[in-house]
Amino acid sequence: MDLFKAGVIGVAGVLLAVSLKSHKAEYGFYVTLAVCFVLLEYITRYFMQILSGMETLRGYLRENYSYLALLLKSVGATYACEFCAGICKDAGYAGVAGQVEMLGKLYILSMGMPVLFSLMESIQSIM
Repeated sequence: MDLFKAGVIGVAGVLLAVSLKSHKAEYGFYVTLAVCFVLLEYITRYFMQILSGMETLRGYLRENYSYLALLLKSVGATYACEFCAGICKDAGYAGVAGQVEMLGKLYILSMGMPVLFSLMESIQSIM
């Protein structure tokens, strides 16, 4: 039901923004921004459910849950960068949106480096 509500809010917000854009462009942007924040609230609800599931997984992993924390951070960074880039694109700043997306990709790559180093150490110990 939440997905249906979010879809209706999104479509209604876009239709309202398009109709307001013909009168004053900034009003359409403000409506779009408000809809994005309402939908972000729905996203955080589901993200909290995922976090509680990850806590259960953490109990099974015992000591090696640092990789799980890296996974959660990278997923959170992906959503945050995608959200910000979408708002920048809607505002007409595609160049800024591209830079935000690039920053997100580099951040995730840098977070994955310890996992890569651990994998390389494991391979060297086998050989």
